[in-house]
Amino acid sequence: MGERLQRRVNVFISVPLPEDCAERIRKVDPRANVIFDPELIPQPRYVADRVGRPMDWTDEKEELWLEHLAEAEVIFGFDRRHLDQLHELAPNLRWIQGTSTALGPITRQMGWVDRGITVTSASGIHSVPIAEFQAMALTGFAKDILHLTRLKQQKKFERYCTGQLRGKTLGIVGLGKNGTEVARIARALGLRVLGIKRVFEGSNPATLGVDQLFPKERIRDMFAQCDFVSLTVPTTEETFKFLDYDMFMAMKPGCVVINNSMGTIMVQDDLVRALEEGHLGGAALDVFEEEPLPENSPLWEMDNVLLSPHSASCAEFEDVNMTDLFIDNMRRYLDGLPLRNVIDPELQY
Repeated sequence: MGERLQRRVNVFISVPLPEDCAERIRKVDPRANVIFDPELIPQPRYVADRVGRPMDWTDEKEELWLEHLAEAEVIFGFDRRHLDQLHELAPNLRWIQGTSTALGPITRQMGWVDRGITVTSASGIHSVPIAEFQAMALTGFAKDILHLTRLKQQKKFERYCTGQLRGKTLGIVGLGKNGTEVARIARALGLRVLGIKRVFEGSNPATLGVDQLFPKERIRDMFAQCDFVSLTVPTTEETFKFLDYDMFMAMKPGCVVINNSMGTIMVQDDLVRALEEGHLGGAALDVFEEEPLPENSPLWEMDNVLLSPHSASCAEFEDVNMTDLFIDNMRRYLDGLPLRNVIDPELQY
C-alpha cells in the first residue's frame, strides 16, 4: 500500500468514450487533471467501440497528442499508434488502465512493468455478455436454431425433435471471472458443469460453480465427458494453439465447441477438419486466427457453425461499467491503495 497522493495527477483518456462518462471521470477528485479531447478521439462505430472510425490525422493533432502523452501519469486505454515508443513519449507514465482482458502478452512484450508502469485490465467487465453469448450458443445448439433459420429461409413448416440441455455436460476451460459466470448460467440451465483450472491445488469446485474440477493435465479426461466445451482461458504463451486436432478428437463425439477466448488458442484448420469429419457436432465462434475472417474460410459455409464478429463481449452497459471500474481504480491510485485487475507479466493475466 502506498501513500495518499497530495499532488495533481495528469490522466489522459485515449479511447472513444461518451462525453457523460468522461465528465464523471473529471469530477472524481480535484487531484486528477483529466484530459479528454473529442477532436483527437475517433468516432465510435458502435456502442462500446474502443477503436473508432478512421479519422484525418493532421500534424497539429499529432503535436497535441504527443503533448498529452508527455504529461500523462495515467492513461485510460491504449495509444495504439505509439506502443513501441510509449516509454519514451510518456516518461511520466505510471499506470495504464486497459479496456480489454487479453493484455498479458503485450505487457510482457513491451516490458512496461520493468519500466515501472502498472497495467490493469478490464477483467470482469465482459463476463456477463460473454456468458450470455455462451447461453445463446448452448440453447441454440440444443434447439437447433440454425436448422430453424434454414426452415424459415425456405418457408418450410416442418416439425422436428429438439434436444434439451438438462442432463447434458459442459466443460469449461478457464475458470476466471468469465468462466465462473458461464458456470453460473449453465447450472441454472440444468447442465452438469466440469472445469479446468490452471491453479488446481486448494481450489474448491463449489465456490467456482462447477460440479467437478480437473487439473490441466487431465483435460482430455474432461473433454471425453462433454457435450459442450466452453473456452474462456486467458491468452498466454501456454495456451497458444494448444487446441489442435488431437485435442479435438479427445472430445466426446458430437461435442460443440464455444470459443470466447482468442482465436490463437486453437489451430483453426484442425477445428475445420474435426467438423468436416463429423467428430464435432458444431462450433460457436466469436474469435478467429485471422480477423476479419477471410471470405474463403470454410467456416462460412458450415451449417453447424455459428459465427460472431468478435462482438460477444460488447454490450449496451459497457461504457458505464468500464467507467465505474476506472473511477474505482483512479480513487485507489490517488489514495495509495492496491489497484484492481493488475496484470502479472509472468502469469500474463
